[in-house]
Amino acid sequence: MFDTLCVELAETEGALMRLIGLVERRGFTIATFEKSEARDGFATISMRLGARDGARNLDILSRQIGRLIDVRAVFTPEIAAAAQAAHAPHQWSPACPPRN
Repeated sequence: MFDTLCVELAETEGALMRLIGLVERRGFTIATFEKSEARDGFATISMRLGARDGARNLDILSRQIGRLIDVRAVFTPEIAAAAQAAHAPHQWSPACPPRN
């Protein structure tokens, strides 16, 4: 089973290698890896990860990634979608039609 994890990572020397190394050392394989163009010195990285065995926990890996010095945020696509929906302007519809 594969899970997707997104990371906001600083564009600093060695940051990407530290991230990949941590994922591999913690017993996960990277199935896909996508990196966005950096904005304000940070890039968003999306990884589809598979655990090498059933004893691996994605939540623990997320916390370990969050402790890396160049990481600003770690999230799943579901969390990102919920955050965008929370900050989107609300489309209010009036309860009663306006009077003319």
